[in-house]
Amino acid sequence: MASKLNISCGTCGYEDISKNAKKWCTICEEGFCGECEKYHKSMKVSRDHKMISTEDYRQIQNISVNFNCEIHGKKLDLYCKKHDIAVCVVCIPSEHKSCSSSDVISIDEASKNAKQSSALLDLEGTISATIDNVKHCIKNREIALTNVDQDEQTIRKTITDTRKNLNKYLDELERKLLLDLKSKHKNRKSQIMKILNQLKQMEQEVEKLKEQTLQMKRFASDLQVFLGTRQLNQSVSKQVESLKEFARVFRKAEWK
Repeated sequence: MASKLNISCGTCGYEDISKNAKKWCTICEEGFCGECEKYHKSMKVSRDHKMISTEDYRQIQNISVNFNCEIHGKKLDLYCKKHDIAVCVVCIPSEHKSCSSSDVISIDEASKNAKQSSALLDLEGTISATIDNVKHCIKNREIALTNVDQDEQTIRKTITDTRKNLNKYLDELERKLLLDLKSKHKNRKSQIMKILNQLKQMEQEVEKLKEQTLQMKRFASDLQVFLGTRQLNQSVSKQVESLKEFARVFRKAEWK
């Protein structure tokens, strides 16, 4: 937005007189009051200077245009057509020795009808195309921003669904494992009870053999003891073999 501050007359200011300017010289880059404007136009050196209203100047006062050579600090009053660049008088012998006299013209001549020049048209086209490209990039990134939010929600849902499915799978796996455990526990317990009953029965039978041996020793004849010892020994051997078989079953049936 253009500044609303008053623009002072440069000539009056030089005389320590404060006066608002009504016109602005685009060549001198200075404001002029009504009287100083007339004097400025009456002078031969400034008669052809472009004067605009201060209101119009406010529209362009923030546009930075350098009228002096960046290398030598002199006024840019010449233009090299060969290199398409504005130059000062010092640039010619130092930077443009190879340029012919027809290549170098005054800046006033070069700037005639600049508003209708192809250079300005190209600049406007480039700016317009750049703005379109920037807008396209902005729209593209806005779409990307929306998409990244949608992608985040989609991925979040996928993670949640995966967690639910994993929980469901683990719950089902737990159920099956517990059922399998229950079945194995039941079978294992049944096997142990069966063997335990067999061992208790074996214990009774061995106790019975022990009692028979004691009775035979006390009351039987030598012949009976001789024959009975061998017969009872066979019975005991069978019980020992049965006990060994139980031991093998124990090792195989260990719960892992």
